[in-house]
Amino acid sequence: MENHEKILAYLEENQKKLIGMFKEFVELESPSHENKAAADKCSGFLQEKFKDLGFEITAIAQETCGDHVYGEIGEGEKSALFVGHYDTVYPIGTIEKMPFKTVGSKIYGPGTLDMKGGIIMAYYAVKALIDLDMMPSKKIGVFWNGDEESGSFHSKDLIIEKGKQYDCVLVMEPGINDICTIKMGRFGRGTYRVTARGNAAHSGSNTHLAISPLTELAKQLLFIEEWNKSMKGDATIAPTFISGGIPGTCMIPETAYFTMDVRYKTKQIAEAIHEEILNLQPATPGIVLGVNGAIDKPVMTGDEKLFKRIAGIAEKYNMDLKRVTVGGGSDGNFTSAAGIPTVDGLGMSGEFLHNPEEYVNADHIAYRTALVAAFLREAGV
Repeated sequence: MENHEKILAYLEENQKKLIGMFKEFVELESPSHENKAAADKCSGFLQEKFKDLGFEITAIAQETCGDHVYGEIGEGEKSALFVGHYDTVYPIGTIEKMPFKTVGSKIYGPGTLDMKGGIIMAYYAVKALIDLDMMPSKKIGVFWNGDEESGSFHSKDLIIEKGKQYDCVLVMEPGINDICTIKMGRFGRGTYRVTARGNAAHSGSNTHLAISPLTELAKQLLFIEEWNKSMKGDATIAPTFISGGIPGTCMIPETAYFTMDVRYKTKQIAEAIHEEILNLQPATPGIVLGVNGAIDKPVMTGDEKLFKRIAGIAEKYNMDLKRVTVGGGSDGNFTSAAGIPTVDGLGMSGEFLHNPEEYVNADHIAYRTALVAAFLREAGV
């Protein structure tokens, strides 16, 4: 039996143990900033498990989110750094409503796909190499952060700093609902706030004196809806929150605002739309429109040489590896833009991330984990 076959056989034999650890991990709820104590339990779980595996672990303390986890295993030069996050979008208590469960070949639960499954895969990829006496001669690293879902504002610089010490970054974010697909492109992101300032007035006695910021925002939102349609997939412009006025009062407010999440396919599109957004003009006489925001996540382009190396290993498992580009971002956007060879979406396959129906494909886990393990061995020899 060849090495790649031994790795797959090991993972198939140990899948029940993998799923048991997966369940324990998912049931440690870890929203990004809602409850630091809960998130730190999840961080502590990772620190303990990877330390027991042989990693030299460093906890990077945080004030508002769970502590980040960095670890190294092995000697000599550094080969590959796993990157991923253990925070989720689900508030505390979600596990009661959408418990970890297996139905047929699907495993459900909050954060299973995005992306606690990918971290468990990384653990078992390394464990397989250790138990099979196949560990490479170079170091393998891990960086698990607790704030990715909120933008990685407290971790992105650290991830780039660590990533530059390695030959490549393997982002363990999920793939799509296809065993053979990884993510080689991600849109960049900008976030913006549009504020309208007009004249306040009594909503019954003096409506003629009002210049309504709410009416202005309605006009802006209709304009943005049409603008978004015209982009035809090259960008998405999505309002995400709106606020203005005081509920229950008889007053047309002076100010109101909404926020937008904007995704860009290319750097050139990002720069062009960014300027247009900052120069939005009021549609209502007397309104002062203020716009602020920034491109806070660059476009990600996966490394082709790295993809071809992984695709070559995939062929040994009769997997025809395919590229996909997605609108959502990850920490791979930062490492790719920093010039670090990066591939993304190596984690579990499935559907419906950030959704109550989120699930992973149990019957894909062994093959996708074996692919990662076999690459680690090749890259580190």
